[in-house]
Amino acid sequence: MKTNPISQHGAAVALVQLLEEHPELSESISWSISRISPSLFGFAHDGGLDGLHSVAAIVGGEVAPTVGPYEHCGQMVRQYSVSSVWRDVPVEVAVTLPVAESAQVAA
Repeated sequence: MKTNPISQHGAAVALVQLLEEHPELSESISWSISRISPSLFGFAHDGGLDGLHSVAAIVGGEVAPTVGPYEHCGQMVRQYSVSSVWRDVPVEVAVTLPVAESAQVAA
């Protein structure tokens, strides 16, 4: 077996597999691969906490508040994320929501 010296290769392969098996994850999430460690990071643009729970159902892990509340562009927001390992690759997907919206969803 050939050893690949490119540290991002495994994460890139995992991302391709994830999006082939779950194409809905490409519609509302921007993905990046860390150059420091072979891991995936996604930022959800749509779907709010419901979308993040859908991601958690696919990759594992639980939705948890990670940052905030803090002010962004004059609005109080909070960031939520899911952290897991999918096919031996660390995955984190985050979404930032207005505090009022995240409180309504949590209620």
